[in-house]
Amino acid sequence: MGNRAPYYRMVFGLAALYNLAFGLWTGLAPDAFFDLFHLRQPLYPAIWSCLGMVVGTYGLGYAYAALRLERAAPFIVIGLIGKVLGPIGWVLTVRSGEWPVRTFPLVLFNDIVWWLPFALFLIDGTQSGARLRAAAGPACAALNALAALAMIVVLRPGTEVAPDVAGRMAYITSHPVLWRAGWGLWIAAALSLLAFYAWWGSGLPRRPWALAAFLVAALGAGCDLSAESLFIGWLPERIEELQRAGTILTGGAANGLYTMAGIMLTLKTKTLRGPILAWTWAVWAAGGALTATTLAGSATGMVVSTTVLMTLFCPWAWCMGRRLR
Repeated sequence: MGNRAPYYRMVFGLAALYNLAFGLWTGLAPDAFFDLFHLRQPLYPAIWSCLGMVVGTYGLGYAYAALRLERAAPFIVIGLIGKVLGPIGWVLTVRSGEWPVRTFPLVLFNDIVWWLPFALFLIDGTQSGARLRAAAGPACAALNALAALAMIVVLRPGTEVAPDVAGRMAYITSHPVLWRAGWGLWIAAALSLLAFYAWWGSGLPRRPWALAAFLVAALGAGCDLSAESLFIGWLPERIEELQRAGTILTGGAANGLYTMAGIMLTLKTKTLRGPILAWTWAVWAAGGALTATTLAGSATGMVVSTTVLMTLFCPWAWCMGRRLR
């Protein structure tokens, strides 16, 4: 496991903190979840509180796993099974009409974001695990390219780039499956970027610096997924308020944090020289431009900077994956 162990410890520690916080939230304020997602209050809120306590108990297992990686496998297997079953139950609940799609953040943050690191830990040391790690760069490049294509072909008419709010609402309402699938690709792209940064950092000698970069990128991913959850679950409802907030979260905060994390890793990667180093800094410059134009609210600037960023980033991630391997 070697240099990867600190990343597993960090991920399991974050999972523990999340589960314990969620357990306390639902246990102490059982009505808060239903208020947040505009749901009818349950007849028996104590059941929801008990569910929160169960989720919090999982957090104790993840904390132990973070401390004792050599004994973590049973806890991670049980956790991963629960995190696969959770979204299945959510889909059935939404299909039955009991819950709306806007509750999607529940399964995204409780379950889906943990699938990859939990699964990678369980197959660490196997040939399958080695192949998956080696594919970090190409997979990140491919998923981000697909997400960029989805933005051009599917999502663009419903985004802030389109000036007519009524037209945006009509487009999202008439294309709900395509709209949600497109943002689903961006979720996959964000998680692949986080995995790529972890893989990159695990090969660097300055471990604390690389772990700090990963933590910065993880914070960016949290902003990114929060924005995409808003787009998937809430729009076109409250579109002017929520879409602007989501755009700032993803194009401003998340992209800025990803860029910062990339710069941190670049500064400690002494093997980068010549054209690939210049290319790397061009990627981060484009990322900074996207953050600036997003915060400024410039639609034209966002289009241009996103185009430049993705044109540079996707082939760069592929090349970096091959070079660093």
